[in-house]
Amino acid sequence: MRYILITTAALLVTASDSWSADASFTAPNATVGRNLETPVTVRLPNANPQAAMTVTVASDDPKRLLLSDGPEKAGSAKVSFTIQPNKFQAAPEVWLQGLASSGSVTYTISAGDMGTAKGTVTLAPSAIVITGPFRAPKFSTTPRSAPAQITVTSAVLDKDGKVMDGQFLAGGSDLELTIDSSNAGAGKLRDPKLVLHGGSMTAASYFDPAGEGEATLIPVQPRGFTAAKEYASVVAVVAKPGIAIVDDVVIGKDLQLIGTLCLGEPAPKGGVEVTLTSSDAAKLVLSPGGDVPGSGSAKIKVPEGELIAHISLQALADSGDVTYEATAPGFRTRVAKVGLARSGVIVAYDPYGPPDEATVLRKSEIADERSFQVSMAEAEKHPVKLVVWTAHLDRESGRAADITVQPLRPGVETTVNLTNSDPAVASVDSEVTIKAGSSHAVTKFVPRSKGKTVISVDTPKGFSTPKNATKVPATVTD
Repeated sequence: MRYILITTAALLVTASDSWSADASFTAPNATVGRNLETPVTVRLPNANPQAAMTVTVASDDPKRLLLSDGPEKAGSAKVSFTIQPNKFQAAPEVWLQGLASSGSVTYTISAGDMGTAKGTVTLAPSAIVITGPFRAPKFSTTPRSAPAQITVTSAVLDKDGKVMDGQFLAGGSDLELTIDSSNAGAGKLRDPKLVLHGGSMTAASYFDPAGEGEATLIPVQPRGFTAAKEYASVVAVVAKPGIAIVDDVVIGKDLQLIGTLCLGEPAPKGGVEVTLTSSDAAKLVLSPGGDVPGSGSAKIKVPEGELIAHISLQALADSGDVTYEATAPGFRTRVAKVGLARSGVIVAYDPYGPPDEATVLRKSEIADERSFQVSMAEAEKHPVKLVVWTAHLDRESGRAADITVQPLRPGVETTVNLTNSDPAVASVDSEVTIKAGSSHAVTKFVPRSKGKTVISVDTPKGFSTPKNATKVPATVTD
């Protein structure tokens, strides 16, 4: 829906650089809805006259058009104000108030020796329109969700009954509004009766959802108003809440992915128990945490008033796809897919970290040269470290990257052997162990003499060899 804006017409009193008695000015046209008002302004574009000047704005038909000098004030047949001498200033706003819904009427501006000017006001029908959250004609919510704001707005309509713009209710009176609901079982308005004050354009209530169903909310058009062809009602769709779970992800064999499930509305009194069930427990198991071995079915408790709980998806196979579902009383069932992949171990110089995501996102081959250089003097001050990571291997390229790093699942740990091409140049641990629940292990790289060496990772049993990041070339200097 377009935003409803207030428009202001400017009545420009045109004058020459030096004031002259025969200077002329014009009054612009405007459109105003019945029982509504719109502002116009009279101002001098150059310099004001040497003496104070009184400007009068008068309706040529007070039965159809009134004027006021403030949005909250009742209208009258004419208003006057004074423009002070020798000041370049805007005069106060004049508010045009419509009393009819068709035809046109003129108003006259007179300003001392400058004569008079007439403006034409088109009179148009008006309506009380209604919108829900995000100004949409329909919105969705759930039985226990927070109340949704419902807004009614006074608007001027075009000849086809469509909303042209929002306009203030004419000043000097208040308007009582009633909003009807088609289905109290789906929810109720906190305040079905509202008051729109003169000089304002909107009033609001709140829809409290209660049960599944749809409720159509319609403002009863007060006397003098016409239902618009659009935004004449708003529909509240109250549906059973859903459950968001980790979906469309890839997990490496014997690795796990720690994620969250999110309820579509806060858990009710006493909390809610969500059941996760794997479609194939030989390939994917589930648990409430990264330190808890998974099973084919897991219970996840979401405390009262909370939305989120942690879950762990643990892979037992290295190929194919598997699904799992989440169910809970009062919530819609959700099914998600998990892809299974081979797992590997990669190694890198600690400050570099694992290869970046471009390694697996780009289809072209990526250079695997991630060498580093260190001096023996610097290494004495700042120990040098290498890190090995577990990661699932991209199912197309067989490569690993920072976005594929995943920790070992509970109950699984692995010992990684490291090969050093020249122990005389530097030393590293010959093996490191990555613990269950962790994604990495660290070893020190200790320079011994100038030269070059390559540290390689041997693929542990049960893992596959990645197409990248299996070795680190190192150069040692003085």
